[in-house]
Amino acid sequence: MLVGLMLRGWLGLAVVVAAGIALFAGAVLHALHRPPPPRGYSGIEFAPMSQAAEARTPLLPSGGALIGRVEAKSPADEAGIKAGEVVSRIDGRTVASVTQAARLMRNALSGTRMVLTLYDITQGEVHPRDVAVTLIKEPETPRKLTVNPLRVMVKEPRPPPIAAANAAWSRRILRGPTIRPVPLFGLGSGACNGFAPEGWRVAGHAPDNSMFHVAAGEGFSHALYQSARLDGVAPEDFIREYLTRTFGSPAVLAAPQPRPHGFVLHDFGNRRGGAGFVIARVTGGRIAMWIAAVAGADVSWARPQTGAVALGLSCRAPGAPAPRPRDGLLATRISLACIRGRCSETDFAATYLTVLRKGFVHNVKGEMFLVNPRRDFWQNGADGPGFYRQTGGENEKLEPGRIN
Repeated sequence: MLVGLMLRGWLGLAVVVAAGIALFAGAVLHALHRPPPPRGYSGIEFAPMSQAAEARTPLLPSGGALIGRVEAKSPADEAGIKAGEVVSRIDGRTVASVTQAARLMRNALSGTRMVLTLYDITQGEVHPRDVAVTLIKEPETPRKLTVNPLRVMVKEPRPPPIAAANAAWSRRILRGPTIRPVPLFGLGSGACNGFAPEGWRVAGHAPDNSMFHVAAGEGFSHALYQSARLDGVAPEDFIREYLTRTFGSPAVLAAPQPRPHGFVLHDFGNRRGGAGFVIARVTGGRIAMWIAAVAGADVSWARPQTGAVALGLSCRAPGAPAPRPRDGLLATRISLACIRGRCSETDFAATYLTVLRKGFVHNVKGEMFLVNPRRDFWQNGADGPGFYRQTGGENEKLEPGRIN
């Protein structure tokens, strides 16, 4: 009888222990199978970086992800993010590929605030900007499924990848950029020098290096540098009189436009059909001017090239300001001396090359070339990102900056 009581006691204890284990296991299983918090939704669809996007983001060292599509009324849309922009960082992490960008966004939960560093590749120079996006719960959207050709094969259709948004020339670039830097040849007289395309010549030079004038061998294309005392004359009156005297026709100046580093831009035209611009700065009663003049009928293509020649003219003019440290100037706009920290007045005037979409590069032999920095930059060149030209069946990497 005592044995029977002991067996019943042990049996009851076993039942209690088993019930406890079952309850514990149930709690664990419930915790494991509880649905996770809702996944975050931004409304961004990423696309791989195309050659068009790479060519238009020369300041992006490597990687990046193209924003192929932004859903209407999504968090990204409300934050002002546009298709065609390039993401370089997400929450401070460098984006190396489209896969990484998609994973970072996909793994974030609803309510997460994420900061995307974007390149606005449609507005002038390339400048990164930070945009904050707060993710929301992924909306319920019905999926359209097709069964073709076999009933066991179920596929959700997806749109084709986007080559490049907001680029009318993306088809040409997508097939591979054709980069032909314009070779430049040295011109000089006294303590003045510059670079110009083949066929240009020195048209004038002042013995005190206050004036340097180069011109194309054919057609009307002139580039000048002039330094002079104003002696109380208003800068606009001085410029108007100088243009009228130099080109033999009354000049009409457009409204002045302020430029960085104290320079002022004056677009002009004259009654003989000439047109161009003057970049000028007044310091201590002295004016320094860089002038580009072309035929009005050729202004669309001749003005940028002639302007680049003018903004590359350098003289040791009397009264010129002392060299200054480099102040955030792009390497393709300035001289090697400026890259090393001694920037002349010409280097600061040449910030206008940003508007002209021109830049200077050179090779180890000292040969100079004119490029479009936004278009002619290769992200995946044989010797790393940079500017290249084809010579002797090989690609030669060119370095930024002019050598005068």
